[in-house]
Amino acid sequence: MIQQYDRFNLEEEIQNVWQTKDDLDAIAERIMEDTVSDSMTSDQITNVLIGLSELHETRMWKLWQIFETMVKERGFVDYEMRKDRLEGRSWKKVDNVTWNKVVNRMRDKEKNTK
Repeated sequence: MIQQYDRFNLEEEIQNVWQTKDDLDAIAERIMEDTVSDSMTSDQITNVLIGLSELHETRMWKLWQIFETMVKERGFVDYEMRKDRLEGRSWKKVDNVTWNKVVNRMRDKEKNTK
């Protein structure tokens, strides 16, 4: 069963990926300012950084899974559909032709704003 995601799930995962910066800051602080106990050995530092690298990879994998699922399920179309409904247009069915119209409309808006 494919998990249903929305823009809030995507936003949450983007925030989780940003956590890596805070993790790196904490590691740097410990390395630079650890005066209470013996400083971390190079092996300990290496292990911490390898672990953080794997954690970051896992966070990115999850973020990508949500993004790909939303693309496949056309999770980004909802905004355009709601907007069109408010403007008096309605979509009975979202098919590839309609999807292409949405993409082309967004590209045209980008060109006109530049």
